[in-house]
Amino acid sequence: MKQGVYKVLKSKTWDTLWLIFGIVLVMASSFYSYSGTFDLLLVTSFIGGILGMVIVLLFANQYGKTASGLGVVGALFDTFNNFRFGLLGNVFVGIYCTALYAKGFLTMGKEIKVTKVTKSNLYISAMIALVGSVVLYFYGGTILPADAPMWVIVFNVLVFLVQVISQYLMVEGKAISWIGWILANFINLALQIYIVVQGNSPTAMIYLSMTIMFQLNSIKAAILWYGYGEE
Repeated sequence: MKQGVYKVLKSKTWDTLWLIFGIVLVMASSFYSYSGTFDLLLVTSFIGGILGMVIVLLFANQYGKTASGLGVVGALFDTFNNFRFGLLGNVFVGIYCTALYAKGFLTMGKEIKVTKVTKSNLYISAMIALVGSVVLYFYGGTILPADAPMWVIVFNVLVFLVQVISQYLMVEGKAISWIGWILANFINLALQIYIVVQGNSPTAMIYLSMTIMFQLNSIKAAILWYGYGEE
């Protein structure tokens, strides 16, 4: 059973179907968001959505250098789009991820080698969380709407902290990073649903669709990186 699950998730058939389904979702949500004119946010959200899915799929399959190179471009799109959505936590994550992807492109090999978490990784993760908390404390209210409910503010803080630590651990080749991404995706789903329900930014539907695909990919990546069912 375990080996069967591993082989399915590792197969090109799974990746192809996942990518096709994701592209269809992004196209459908883009059509839903279309209001008669092609505004910049609609275009960048569509491009960012497609790029994001390709990048996370490459990382799940442990393609280091290629995934990191595309990741730099994708992170820049995410930074701009989340700024327009008003998700401050994700704006800082985008800037941070751009730098980490650049590091990964310069230091990673063609294939990611999964290794165990070290004490150094834990210390750096704690430092990242501390710096991130300070940044959000001083600048947390600069982009979020003044009438944003408390849970949205708290979730922005949480998603920022979880994603920056998970991003660092992923680039370092640690399987536990994908557990963090699974948690981050749950938080992001709640935030994106809130934006869609509020009706302030219909293009948020694109990122809602993308986050659903990210979650499926994170579950796949956790299974593959931990070697669940590997022969």
